[in-house]
Amino acid sequence: MIIAPRIDPAAAKAKFDRGEAIPVDVTSSLVYPAVGHRIPGAIRIAPEPIIRGIQAARPAAEIVKHLESLPPDREVIAYCT
Repeated sequence: MIIAPRIDPAAAKAKFDRGEAIPVDVTSSLVYPAVGHRIPGAIRIAPEPIIRGIQAARPAAEIVKHLESLPPDREVIAYCT
């Protein structure tokens, strides 16, 4: 399991506003259609293909392909609703 540090919403918003970080919505695909509020400009990455790849011990290069839309020059702050 990967444990990432938590960040409070105000600090995350400040990073987004300064262009230091990018919001990444990893809300479950089952819940995502019902969510009415999203962070503007967030990149959507469905978690299920990544989880399935990890569980099936797929090669890392195959799993990382799901993350190609992430900018390499900014911090990523993942969230789900």
